[in-house]
Amino acid sequence: MSNRLIDLLLSLSPRERLLIGVVTFFILPLAVVFGLLLPMVETRKQAEQAHIQALALQSWVRDRANQAATLTPAPSQRVGPPLGLAGLEQSLIQANLREDVTALSARGNDGIALTFDQVDFLRFTTWLAGQHPQWGYVLDSYRIEATETASVISVTLILSPR
Repeated sequence: MSNRLIDLLLSLSPRERLLIGVVTFFILPLAVVFGLLLPMVETRKQAEQAHIQALALQSWVRDRANQAATLTPAPSQRVGPPLGLAGLEQSLIQANLREDVTALSARGNDGIALTFDQVDFLRFTTWLAGQHPQWGYVLDSYRIEATETASVISVTLILSPR
């Protein structure tokens, strides 16, 4: 094999041999450095930066968890007996939401199903925040969907007594 390479090089002119030597000893090593090694160095720097950011995030989360552990719990609010359909309907009337109710029905286990096809988001959330948790129910499920009209939503609530 080396004899064939020697014969090939001897058949070339001195100028051609010089060019092959330059390519072999200078261009190929530079191609390896710029094509393989430098991208690896850049990737390593990016990985180290991502690692530093992950450690900083972990430290921040740990600090927030320690901070949350030192906070005193909020005083528990008094939970009354379930309002029932009549009490819930009365609260809807007081909040001027009764006309927006599509369905208000009793479910098994003293639960209530409440549906609004179209209701103003702000009025609904203000009413809901004022009712919960004093009304004696928990939200088993709820579905809030946007409608075509801005600030108008479609809501379905399933309530069960505490």
